[in-house]
Amino acid sequence: MPTSKKSRNAAKILGQPAKVLKRRPETRSSGGKKSFHEKLKLVDWTDLELFLDVFEAGSLRAGALKTRHAVGTIRRRLQRIEDKLGECIAKRGPSGLRLSPVGEQLLLTAREMRRTRQSAEAVLPPAGQRERIRIAVTEGLGTYWLMPRLVEFQRANPDLDVDLHCDMSRSDVAGGECDLAVQLEPPAEGTAIVHRIGCLHLMLFAAEVYLSAAGTPTSIDEWPNHKLVWQEADQVASDLLPFILGRSDVPGLIGIRTNSSSAHFRAIATGGGIGILPTYARAISRRVRPLDLDVRLRREILCVVNPGRASSPGVQLAIAWLNSCFAGDIYPWFRDEFVHPQDFEQAISSRHVIGLFEGFIDNMSADDLD
Repeated sequence: MPTSKKSRNAAKILGQPAKVLKRRPETRSSGGKKSFHEKLKLVDWTDLELFLDVFEAGSLRAGALKTRHAVGTIRRRLQRIEDKLGECIAKRGPSGLRLSPVGEQLLLTAREMRRTRQSAEAVLPPAGQRERIRIAVTEGLGTYWLMPRLVEFQRANPDLDVDLHCDMSRSDVAGGECDLAVQLEPPAEGTAIVHRIGCLHLMLFAAEVYLSAAGTPTSIDEWPNHKLVWQEADQVASDLLPFILGRSDVPGLIGIRTNSSSAHFRAIATGGGIGILPTYARAISRRVRPLDLDVRLRREILCVVNPGRASSPGVQLAIAWLNSCFAGDIYPWFRDEFVHPQDFEQAISSRHVIGLFEGFIDNMSADDLD
């Protein structure tokens, strides 16, 4: 029996000779003149999920490794999708799988179905299980600000299992990598729910041990006499270096570079040089002193919510908690307007702050606290 043109095309897509594949008459007519969504009902979800995994892997071979299916099995199941739809969904090219227009539509549908399923599974945990809340946050805010408060939050909500992931890279919130994210850059995807929960103000800081040795600069014209500690990471405005310097470059000015917020803070606090820190650094440690130079930055702190998890009781509790963590009326360093660290003393000594950083304070000498 001669093969049809569609059968030959489908065979080429999956990398098999056209003569191997023969479309059964009843399969050929299964799509008829139905719409894409009507035909999609004929596709098995497990086949659609396999298609999604293989495409995201980039090739049939990579998909086989990811899904632990034989390449031949993957070909047959993708062929089965094409039989149901009556359309070509992908072609193999030098750079991997290239989707057809129908394949692009199928990919969007598959991703939405996966998100819906994950959301349905996550909103209400099975009976007897704790609800897990996944929060992604920039490293500095996560380590130095949220983690000291997280213990209290978890103690007040013992049925929640909180996963705090501290990383400078932005998370794909809408894609399901986490339920909530606290970040300084808007998400790349357009389906996440975003609202501002505070502002981060940054200025230059240095340790007394460094200033005693190198002197206290009074203007950026004195940069040649100093060393900078510089952080280069995602969500850090590294491109602002010329603004900080007041010129394109000062040879040998940067003494230490790091991608880590924790290492960056430690380098400044131990005398490695002058660096940019959030103004709340003064609320954490007296080891660093603000410098009144004309260098101030302002970044919005964003709370990004996975729309599929927004109605979860645990997520709602976490959102309320995050809003309280960055409340400007309690913590002046998160207000919209800049408040100088010298005006923090009353806020730092309040019961909301003084007990949060005992772990940091315990490691300092008495001289550090002056």
